[in-house]
Amino acid sequence: MRIPAIDLFRGVSIALMVFFTLINRLGGDSLPDILLHNVPGSLHLGDFVLPMFLFASGMSLVFFHENRKKKKGMNYALDVVERCGKLALPWVFISLFSSGEFLGMDELMLNILLFIPALILVRFDEKIIAMAALAICVLYLSLYWTNALPDFTAHYLGGYPAAVFYLPVMLAGVIAGRRVERTESMLLPATITAALLVFLVPPWKMSASPSFMAISVLLSLATFYAVRNLRENHLEYLGMKPLRYWILMFVLLGIPLTYYMAFRGENALTGIGWPATLAISALCIPLLYVASRALDRLMAVLRIKFPA
Repeated sequence: MRIPAIDLFRGVSIALMVFFTLINRLGGDSLPDILLHNVPGSLHLGDFVLPMFLFASGMSLVFFHENRKKKKGMNYALDVVERCGKLALPWVFISLFSSGEFLGMDELMLNILLFIPALILVRFDEKIIAMAALAICVLYLSLYWTNALPDFTAHYLGGYPAAVFYLPVMLAGVIAGRRVERTESMLLPATITAALLVFLVPPWKMSASPSFMAISVLLSLATFYAVRNLRENHLEYLGMKPLRYWILMFVLLGIPLTYYMAFRGENALTGIGWPATLAISALCIPLLYVASRALDRLMAVLRIKFPA
């Protein structure tokens, strides 16, 4: 069972992830402040697109579980292994380019790491899921106040130690997936939670702080509420194939750009200016969409010529 509103929301989030990844790779430090993201000790609009995708993944996880909960243990486990394998295989090949480290934590690995505990918790009552998310926030605050919190800024997305602190976002997505027709009921508690946590700790993404995660949940809820009644087939299509769209971005653009800039000894394309960077990155979104559609057609032809 697919929920068009969730596919649309996930399509919006993956398109934004691609856009902000590209402007960062093309423009580097020459970008104006409003377009930057992943900067320690600061907060930018682009910081919220990854948590938005994690929130959408939590929503879709509810239906992954619902579609398979009648299966016997081994068959259910095989579906989980298949799901994780589809993420892990491309991660092995692109992690060096996405995270800067071979087998480093990037967006794909973060999804894998959060998928398993979220899938375990999806079986429980919403209150237990919320308590699990709250417990992670309490753990963070206890480490923060005792100066025992690791330094997350040395690795992309905080590295592996930061992964657990993103889990509340996906768990909030799980609760929203259960309330897909009434997500507005979550807006008030999400607002109160975000306000309280901002009072306790700065909302920095690179510190993986619970206040940042709480604001991310609030923005994700608001975005889902804003787009859920749209009729946008192209974004809905992207939401059904986000992994392919992400991989195409690296295969067709990200990896070639990395090698080109390494050859030039640069960390960004120089001389094009940030307005051109913005335009090129925006243009790449529909171009990658066309590439994905073309791949669909090619696969359909191959199935006809070489039936299984």
